[in-house]
Amino acid sequence: MSHLNPDQVTADLDAVADYALKIPASNGKLFVTGFCWGGGQSFRFATHRRDITAAFVFYGMPPGKDAMAAITAPVYGFYAENDSRIGATISDTREQMKAAGKTFEPVTYAGAGHGFMRAGEAPDASDANRQARIDAWARWKKILRGSQ
Repeated sequence: MSHLNPDQVTADLDAVADYALKIPASNGKLFVTGFCWGGGQSFRFATHRRDITAAFVFYGMPPGKDAMAAITAPVYGFYAENDSRIGATISDTREQMKAAGKTFEPVTYAGAGHGFMRAGEAPDASDANRQARIDAWARWKKILRGSQ
């Protein structure tokens, strides 16, 4: 995935977003969500697209500090406590988003590991991943309902 051209990824996301807004079932609100690499792309897409209602980042990397100024929608982060690579970015991201006057609401789920949304549904899931999945799913739905 790291070999994908970022500009092409953005163009593809633009095409999907444009289509989604035109289908009869659309309510006119545009949300972007991604997991892991896709979480980083969701955060990045929020720096590009002005008509996004909200971005949901599940254990994804933030965009560069300078790009954050272009974000116009709230960004909701879903992170795992046991994910040192991504977890190391949260504090700086919070400060950079605050300095840019942007809404960033990260939640870190205790004991969970990277990929807890998928890992938490497995029959042999750890208690922490299972609970993180339950809690994150409830939070995500609550935010979506509040944005209707």
